[in-house]
Amino acid sequence: MYFPYFVEGDFIPQESTLVHAEMQPEQVTEEPKTDAEPVAASGRITVEVDGEAREMALEDYVVSVVSGEISPDFPEEAIKAQAVAARTYALYKQQTGRPAQHQDADVCDNPAHCAAYVDLKTEAVARWGETANADAAKIRKTVKETAGMVLTYEGKPIVAVFSAAAGKKSERAADVWGTEIPYLQSVDSPGGEACPKYHATVTLSADEVRKRAAKSVPSADLSGDPSSWFKASKRSEAGGILKVKFGGVDVQGTALRTLFGLNSTNFTVKVDGDILTFSTTGYGHGVGLSQWGAKYAAEQGQTWQEILTHYYPGTKITQITV
Repeated sequence: MYFPYFVEGDFIPQESTLVHAEMQPEQVTEEPKTDAEPVAASGRITVEVDGEAREMALEDYVVSVVSGEISPDFPEEAIKAQAVAARTYALYKQQTGRPAQHQDADVCDNPAHCAAYVDLKTEAVARWGETANADAAKIRKTVKETAGMVLTYEGKPIVAVFSAAAGKKSERAADVWGTEIPYLQSVDSPGGEACPKYHATVTLSADEVRKRAAKSVPSADLSGDPSSWFKASKRSEAGGILKVKFGGVDVQGTALRTLFGLNSTNFTVKVDGDILTFSTTGYGHGVGLSQWGAKYAAEQGQTWQEILTHYYPGTKITQITV
C-alpha cells in the first residue's frame, strides 16, 4: 500500500519549541509472520543529506534526527521515546528497501518524506545559540541511553510514524492512509494543547477555494452560497474528517487538508459571506507517537517505555543485534 506524502512547511527550525508535524511511511509490506527472526542490523545506514548519499553509524543518524525532530527543552523521557521511534522507523525503511526518491540511500533528510536531520557539528550553534553545547550534550546523552532499542511487532521493526500533536486521541493508520496496522490505533493523547499550533485557522476567499478546487476536484459544484459547499462529513474516532461532500463530490479529509494547507484533518468550516475560515485541532497527521503528548506524559512521570507502548499498543521493545 502506498502512503502519500507532501511537503507543507510543518518543520519550523526557528521556533525551538515546535517540532515538525509530518513524517509518513512510503509503503507497508505484508504484516510480519509470527515466526520472524530476531531483529538484526548492521549498525550502519546510508542517508541522503543535501542530495548526497552518506554512510554513517545508525546511532549518529538517530542523534541528527532527534536534534531535528524534538526540542531539547522537552523532558528526557520524551526525547528517549522520540529516539527509539526514529531509530525504529529508520530500520524499518532500511529493511523495506530504497524508494525511487533516493535510490542511493536508505533514508533522506526531508522531514516530509523521511525525517528531519540536523548535523550537530555544523548546525548546533545556529539552531540553539548560546545553549548549543548543553542542548547537544543532552540529545547525545538521551540517545545513548536508548542505544540499539527499537519497537517490534511479531519480531520486526514497526512503522513508527510520529507527528507533532495529536488531538485528544491519536488517529488510526486506517483512517488516515487506508491501511489497517494493528499497532497504529487510536489511543488517548492528552497534552497536545500545549503545542503552539494545536489550534489554528486558515482563511480563504470563496474565489481562492474555487481556484484550488478546479485543479484537484474539478467536478465539484462550487456555485451558489459557500455555506452549501460542505455537507455530510464523516469523522474518525479521533475527530479527523474521513470524508465530506465538497460541492457534491465525496472527498477525503486528507485531500482537503492538503488542498487548503491545514494543520490537520480535524477541522471545521465557518462561512461568513464569501470568506471561509477553517479551524483545526492538532498539528500533523496524528498517527503514532504524539511528540507533545510524549512531553506531557513524561511530565506526569511516565517512562519512555510506557510512552511508546501506549502510542504503539501491542509492540515490544527489542534490542538490535549487530
